[in-house]
Amino acid sequence: MSLTNEIEKRCTVSGADIRAVLYAMVEVASEALQEGTIIRLGDLGSLRLTLSSEGRDKAEEVNATAIKGSSIIFTPGSMLKTSLLSMKYQKQ
Repeated sequence: MSLTNEIEKRCTVSGADIRAVLYAMVEVASEALQEGTIIRLGDLGSLRLTLSSEGRDKAEEVNATAIKGSSIIFTPGSMLKTSLLSMKYQKQ
């Protein structure tokens, strides 16, 4: 399934416009996450940055070298969470 094609079928926006918006969203989201901003995507959910680091005994010992990794956490909105509850699974 192509997300762009499915969206295009349900609204009056062209596939090219949908792709343009999604590409711009990736750029804006990347910049916002680098600034530490939580990105709220309405009913879809939200994105936020999380860091993992080495523990330090004293606050003055904490610096950028303590950071060992980062990742992006997606928290689904209520509609997506509800859809998980009604899913049925079967072996293919």
